[in-house]
Amino acid sequence: MKRLKKTSKIAEIIGSLGIVISLVFVAIQYEKNSVALKTSTANSVNTNIANWYSSIADNSNTSETLIRFLENPESVSTSERFQAIMKLHSLNLHLQNAFYLEKNEVLDSSLRKSITMAIYSGLNQPGFYVFWKIRKETYTEEYQEFVEEIIASERKKTLEKLFEKKDS
Repeated sequence: MKRLKKTSKIAEIIGSLGIVISLVFVAIQYEKNSVALKTSTANSVNTNIANWYSSIADNSNTSETLIRFLENPESVSTSERFQAIMKLHSLNLHLQNAFYLEKNEVLDSSLRKSITMAIYSGLNQPGFYVFWKIRKETYTEEYQEFVEEIIASERKKTLEKLFEKKDS
C-alpha cells in the first residue's frame, strides 16, 4: 500500500511537470503568434495606406483634382469636390484604423508619428479644413479628438510636445 501511494505521488509530480512544460510551450507559441500577428497587421496597414497614395499618384486627373481642392476648394467643380473629399475620407479611414490598432497595442506606437505626420502635412491647405468640417462627424469621437489635437498643435507649433505627451 505504501508503495502504491509513493508511486501515485511520483505520477502526480510527473503529471504536474508535464502540465507546466505544456504551459511554457503554449506561452512560447503565443508570443511567436503575437509577433507574427503584429507584423502582419503592420504590413496590412502600411499596404493600405501605400495603395491609397499610389491610387492618387497613378491617376493624374485625381492628383490634379486633389491638389486643386486642397489649395483652393472653391476652384473645383461639384463632382471634383466630391471626389477629393471621398479620397481624403478614404485616407482618414485608413489612418483611423491604424490609430485604433496602435491604441490597442496591435501596432507599434512609433507608427503614431507617421499617422500624425500624414494629417499634419495637410494642415497648411485650406481644403483640409473644408474636408474636416464636412466629414469630421463620420469618424469616431476618439479619432476626432486625435485630429483636433493635431490641428491645435499646429496652431501652437507644439507638434513635438504632442509626441512627447503621447509617448510618456
